[in-house]
Amino acid sequence: MRSRAITGVSRTRGAAYRAAARTLLCLLACVFAVGPPSALAQNTGRSPGKASLLSLLLPGTGELYAGGSRSGRFFLFTEGMFWTGMAVFKSLEGSRTDTYRAFAASHAGVQLIGRPDRFIEEVGLHNSIYARNTRERFVSGEFADLRDETSNEAWEWDSDASRHKFLTLRSKATSAEQKAFMFVGALVFNRFASALNAASIARRAQV
Repeated sequence: MRSRAITGVSRTRGAAYRAAARTLLCLLACVFAVGPPSALAQNTGRSPGKASLLSLLLPGTGELYAGGSRSGRFFLFTEGMFWTGMAVFKSLEGSRTDTYRAFAASHAGVQLIGRPDRFIEEVGLHNSIYARNTRERFVSGEFADLRDETSNEAWEWDSDASRHKFLTLRSKATSAEQKAFMFVGALVFNRFASALNAASIARRAQV
């Protein structure tokens, strides 16, 4: 089980590193495409539309194209930081997910890989599948939605303390997922902010 967890973490980190590498390669390609900042600063015939488009693709490149080398470097830096932050928290999410899955397998005898969120939530809420079905019968009567009490579906925690620890571990994984999503929002915002700024620089250069 531990080897599976390590493999899952390695795959998650590998995906994060590949995403960061792709971003760096795209950044370098765009910088070479728009030319060196010193040459751009002397060019006053830059298109605001093209500047915006470049910044939507990769923040900072629109500014470099329009001649705003300082703000271009700033947006490129923030873009790199946001991608790094997202990669870190996605890696952390994968590691913590592997941890709570391994914990459930060890202390409740259930495999959570590929399981829907509802099933995982029920594993954390009830001490066993039998307790879950008993409560469902009590609440819904003849309309109860019962789970099959088979070895593939069944779980039973070795203690209530273990169940509470599982909830804590899963909460930490969810927290990492939410923070990674916040960086996705920051990446979107960075693009629109850079696009507006790049267009403004290009328009000023035309005056």
